Amino acid sequence: KNEERSVNRDVFFLDMGGYDGHGLSKEILQGNLPVLNRGLTAFYREMTYQNMLDKITFVVMSEFGRTITPNTSYGSDHAWGGNAFVFGGQVKGGQILGPYPKSFDNTDETNIGRGRLIPSISWESM
Repeated sequence: KNEERSVNRDVFFLDMGGYDGHGLSKEILQGNLPVLNRGLTAFYREMTYQNMLDKITFVVMSEFGRTITPNTSYGSDHAWGGNAFVFGGQVKGGQILGPYPKSFDNTDETNIGRGRLIPSISWESM
């Protein structure tokens, strides 16, 4: 219990590798995303069952971004601006933080080439 450990919150960190898709990104995602979805769904349902959902915040994120345009190996390369999904009982969801790109071609001011988008806000500001 939190009281016995003199803490007011817990953090559980899970790491799921295998997403660094420099080649054949579609196949990698088709294998990994269903596994991630099943894990999140099971935990979400359990927290709902235990009436704890309003006390939980889920954060799912990548440690780096990917290019929007593919490379020659049908994958993507490292880029700026990863993505994060935050949800839970107290989260005001349904929004994208920061401006959404006006375009995914090289005419967008946030695109520095090959679909490398410069983020407008830091992940720490979520």
